[in-house]
Amino acid sequence: MLSLEEIEQGIQVTHKNTGLRYSIVDSGDEEVLLSPESADLTDLVVPVMLFRDEFVLTDRYSAPRSRGRGRGTRSRRNAPVVPSGPKVKGRIKKLVRDRGFGFVRGDDGKEVFFHRSGLGATDYDSLSEGDVVEYVVQEGPRGARAENVRAVAADAS
Repeated sequence: MLSLEEIEQGIQVTHKNTGLRYSIVDSGDEEVLLSPESADLTDLVVPVMLFRDEFVLTDRYSAPRSRGRGRGTRSRRNAPVVPSGPKVKGRIKKLVRDRGFGFVRGDDGKEVFFHRSGLGATDYDSLSEGDVVEYVVQEGPRGARAENVRAVAADAS
């Protein structure tokens, strides 16, 4: 776990699960703004406690060694991680646009957190409170989280 003293602008960090690398752009008492090393990804705002649990300093990180078949094999590290599990339908209960997250209430009555990092940028921007959506529930270190949140037609619910 990163200490609060290690969270400072310009430090390079790596996400433990995905191996993606980021630079710390800014940090506050509650959130950390990260800029990805890869140009095809967007900036990420992460709550400090989650950041401390899920990221390590890049110089402390060593990627798991692959069992490649020799030269010319492609690394699967850059392949996007697709959430697995049953799809759930529900409605957007609350959006906090300026902070990039929201809550969705499933047809089963359960309320689940989601973050814009689990959606495409244009998908998040097109969502509104009350929209009917479909998503996959994943367990994270802080509980259930909706991933791959996608708007669906209201009559499909």
